[in-house]
Amino acid sequence: METPPPAPRSSLNFTPIIIVAMTLAAILAAIFLIANRGQSSLALIGKPPLPLTVNWRETLGFGKTQVAVIQGKNDSPLGLIIEVERSVDGKTMTMEATLEPRGLLEVGFAQRKDLKNFVPGDRLIIRNKNYATYEEACPR
Repeated sequence: METPPPAPRSSLNFTPIIIVAMTLAAILAAIFLIANRGQSSLALIGKPPLPLTVNWRETLGFGKTQVAVIQGKNDSPLGLIIEVERSVDGKTMTMEATLEPRGLLEVGFAQRKDLKNFVPGDRLIIRNKNYATYEEACPR
């Protein structure tokens, strides 16, 4: 009786394919984390952006300071917590405000005497529990 020849073996090795796929996944995850640092991943996935835009205008007084101009895209009043992180001394100041539907808010010295106006590098952070946090640095 003859023994049948052994079945041919596949020359395909899946180990390098798995290693390449895992490396690519790790690289993509690192890029995502770097691009979104400082923001909660849950907020990025689960919460929509705040319905507003922020522009900056130069103040009318002396010096090259800025005022943040917040324009609402909201259809109902929107409660905001506004934080300002000063680049000069590291102080953080917080204020609460209501953005009326399609309203306009200016943030600077005129709204709160201890706030001062913005200088380049100061950070504006706007929060509302139903939306992702908005954060921007004062330009110029």
